[in-house]
Amino acid sequence: MKHDKIDIVYLWVDPTDKTWQSEKDKWYEKTNGEKPLYAGAAGVERYRDNGELLYSFRSVAECAPWVNHIYIITGFNQVPKWLNTNHPKITIVPHEQIMPKVAIPTFNATAIEMCIPNIPNLSEHFLLMNDDMFFNKKLSPDFFYDSYGRAIFHYSKNSYDASVPFDKWRSTLDGYTQTLALSAKYIDDIFGIKMYNMRPSHGIDPYIKSSWIECINHTELKNQITNQIKNKFRTNNEIQRWLMNMYDFATSRAIFKHAHAAKYGRHKISNAIYNLIHFFDIRKSNVVCTNAVAAKSALKHAPMFCINDGPENDENILRGNREFLEKRFPNKCEFEK
Repeated sequence: MKHDKIDIVYLWVDPTDKTWQSEKDKWYEKTNGEKPLYAGAAGVERYRDNGELLYSFRSVAECAPWVNHIYIITGFNQVPKWLNTNHPKITIVPHEQIMPKVAIPTFNATAIEMCIPNIPNLSEHFLLMNDDMFFNKKLSPDFFYDSYGRAIFHYSKNSYDASVPFDKWRSTLDGYTQTLALSAKYIDDIFGIKMYNMRPSHGIDPYIKSSWIECINHTELKNQITNQIKNKFRTNNEIQRWLMNMYDFATSRAIFKHAHAAKYGRHKISNAIYNLIHFFDIRKSNVVCTNAVAAKSALKHAPMFCINDGPENDENILRGNREFLEKRFPNKCEFEK
């Protein structure tokens, strides 16, 4: 396994592009009311670019130089201005290259993700990253795959009450968690494995291309995925790539490990006790935050982290996040012009 190629796949959009903005607004107006779009499906924070991709690439160059190739899936002929597109490890993948015509244009990341295996020359093993995810330490391939090529996936706990009927429980969840629940329901129906109490830890996750292809072509999943790809915006009735992680687990192609991310915030004493108890697990778990300055102590030792944008992020928080990233990854890398 140590000699196998491992690629990285990003999804990226430039929200300042006037053509993209115009098309998004036009299709949202057309779609809204026709489908159960969940809150924030077209919110500013869902597409907002705070310059993260540049620093994410710097983190790859610094911490994962063994990566074979990097694919950036994007639409509307967009390309990051700073990117060296002539670099032999870089390929821009237009939506049109991997998605059916009926799905174009799209503003739906979950629809795009379903088509990832259509990327020409994509390696059997690949990592999927958002532009707000970063390596924080030098990690080897065996952090993500074991010696048999199985994916090593880190999950978090999800609140689940088995005594409540599925549809009733799911209706109480936020839009994103509803899609996780629907993904878990398919795994339960197909394999009889109940994974409702788990959820992705929102980190840099490993996948297996042949397994992904097998999953999306499963007789009980194909109709769901075919219809989902056509959705211009996210809806409550979609499945997440989390489905592929659970599918790999159910078919013995993945090892699941419980992530214990470091806790931070106002409850300093209880956080310190938790962090001490889970000290060794924490050093292998990613940290997810919206405010990098507030989470600085937790981010210090994380192997990887995600600075997830949210509606609460005002200009002060966004500026603090940018300054944190510039300080953490100040050096220009080989992927820049």
